[in-house]
Amino acid sequence: MDNTTLFDKILNHKESNHCIVANPYLHILRNHPEFLKVYNTSQVEKLWLSIRSKLIFLVRIFQSMFNGKYDYLYNESVKFDVLFVSHLTNEQQLLKGDDVYFSDLTDQLLGHGVSSGISLIKHTKVNKHKILNGWIGSKIPRFILSSSLNFLTEVNLYLAQKKTKRQLKSILEDLRIDEKLAKDILRYHLSSGTLNSHRVAKQVADIVRKTGAKFVVTTYEGHAWERLVYYYVRKINPNIKCLGYQHAAIFKHQHAIKRSLGNEYDPDIILTSGLISKDIFKQWQLKGSEVVCMGSPKHLKPNITTGKNQSCLVVPEGFVSECLILFNISLEYAKQHRSQRFIWRLHPLLSFKKLKKQSSIFKNLPDNITLSEANLEDDINQCDSVLYRGSTAVVNAINVGLKPIYYRKSADELSIDPIYTHKKGKSIVHNQEELGLALDRDIDAKTMQSLQDFAQDFYTPLNVNIFLKALQ
Repeated sequence: MDNTTLFDKILNHKESNHCIVANPYLHILRNHPEFLKVYNTSQVEKLWLSIRSKLIFLVRIFQSMFNGKYDYLYNESVKFDVLFVSHLTNEQQLLKGDDVYFSDLTDQLLGHGVSSGISLIKHTKVNKHKILNGWIGSKIPRFILSSSLNFLTEVNLYLAQKKTKRQLKSILEDLRIDEKLAKDILRYHLSSGTLNSHRVAKQVADIVRKTGAKFVVTTYEGHAWERLVYYYVRKINPNIKCLGYQHAAIFKHQHAIKRSLGNEYDPDIILTSGLISKDIFKQWQLKGSEVVCMGSPKHLKPNITTGKNQSCLVVPEGFVSECLILFNISLEYAKQHRSQRFIWRLHPLLSFKKLKKQSSIFKNLPDNITLSEANLEDDINQCDSVLYRGSTAVVNAINVGLKPIYYRKSADELSIDPIYTHKKGKSIVHNQEELGLALDRDIDAKTMQSLQDFAQDFYTPLNVNIFLKALQ
């Protein structure tokens, strides 16, 4: 029995509760090397986790004495219908009126007489006053969630988690979980990630209570905090409607987003970014959850361009390890085939300055490799192919007619291909020789059209009317 099945048994056990569901270790998001690192840690790393969790908790306790409450733009008790739970990932968002994940959906709703607000989980170090001043003049109330709760709540939260640790241990014994695995699960029961799941959910529930929101819409990727948001807001209002917006790609071996945890923790409606993900969810129907295709701000108009250069766009995910995997194979090929050009671009979370400090691969690069600082659209328009692994930038690329080339390190490596459901016109390569064949391969117009059609179904246009219907 694999760990995903074991973890599901723990989460769905009759003795399980929200304190156990809060444990992110039990929610395997994806079978991706970076996401699986947490399940293959050394004893030293496990010891550091315990120490680090205690240190972070002490910091949160200290913070709670001075600022244990979310910040807000507009009156805290303003009333509205829909509360969106989104994310603040970088300072540039402060200059934009539209939300990164929900775009201008809040403004469109206002035009239909539906009021809404946005609560933001902060993932970046930006001064709170700078954050709120960035949206002065906006008609949409915003709440910046705090990294700590008030002092008494923080203490009670920790004690509640500690108390249920005995309950979790009983469940693990009942299910006869391996002793080593059981210790790891118990270690995460009091981790900073587990406590943070509660912090996010409790603050969202408090905003619901004060604003009277009848609908809560979270981003939906399978995280523990999402399930806790649904749990806590239903405690405030049993009639509230919970919606989860699947905004990112669904991968072949993705798990937590597709499994049910019961009525308390599942969304009432799953909103998908396109028809492809809607079909995937239909195959993994969560009991009691309706699946509706709402579309995505990432949708692009179809545009196959011709006369492209013999250049390959290399698009890794936002992990250093993934960058080096794709950069290494393309570098070796570039050295041997100087007429083949490669454009290396990075996920917005990374920079070449940062990577150069971690790898010597950037020393003495051949002149047929370009380090891109341009936008994605400009890079795509210079290329005829795209080399990728887990990046959804491949969807933008095939929409404009680039040949997709997926690099799989070995035949037994689990797929992290975001367009795994589409086979036609895609090359899967394992080595230099296969990469060369894929780069030289021609794709006919019919095959190219099928790739573009897939891209159009992957992200469909964002449709406010479908969202309004879901609220009924």
